[in-house]
Amino acid sequence: MINDFLKSVAQFSDPRFRKVVLIGVAGALATIVGLWVLIWFGLNSVTFFTDGGWLETAVDWLLGIGLTLLVLLLFPAATVLISSLLLDQIADAVEDKHYPTLPDTRPQPIIDALISGLKFALTALALNILILPLLLAGPLYVIAFYGMNGYLLSREYFELVAARRYDARTVEAIRKSRQKKLWIAGVGLTFLMTIPLVNLVAPIIATAFMVHYSVRLGTYVPETA
Repeated sequence: MINDFLKSVAQFSDPRFRKVVLIGVAGALATIVGLWVLIWFGLNSVTFFTDGGWLETAVDWLLGIGLTLLVLLLFPAATVLISSLLLDQIADAVEDKHYPTLPDTRPQPIIDALISGLKFALTALALNILILPLLLAGPLYVIAFYGMNGYLLSREYFELVAARRYDARTVEAIRKSRQKKLWIAGVGLTFLMTIPLVNLVAPIIATAFMVHYSVRLGTYVPETA
């Protein structure tokens, strides 16, 4: 498993890896700047106090600073979201370099990938909100967080990779047959997602890792499934 991770990180010298990273960061920056401009335009267009004066200016600045910080906090999420739309290119790059003899992939409509990604994001958000009360229980929250997200991430990235070669029913059957090993890998991926800066490229590492891991588990080539 460690070797799969190291091979994934080592391939960041690949131009296709760097391209996805740059698109993700550039797209997120454009989004953040756009939101920032809209916020300041909105604040300048709204009057909170009819008399104006220093109180109006103070409120505008406080709200502006607060909303700007909020937008900046959204930067990692925006980067991950944009780069996640291009993860198929990462899987292609890994296969071309390490597994050139694999058979051709199945055609996958973009809309299906978008719907799948949205469903995963909403499910993950809802479940993580549900376990927030466990923060009061200390270590129990940490166990629940890594356990639950390990399952979610292992499922999401395995299905992303496996769907390139199998239909949905076969993907589910294979995933269930390797569920424990995939969950252990998912816990490691969850840890990556929680590291600042690393989380910006974590989806790319996760996709590359899952290609290597799936091949090693014998779940990626139809003849060995």
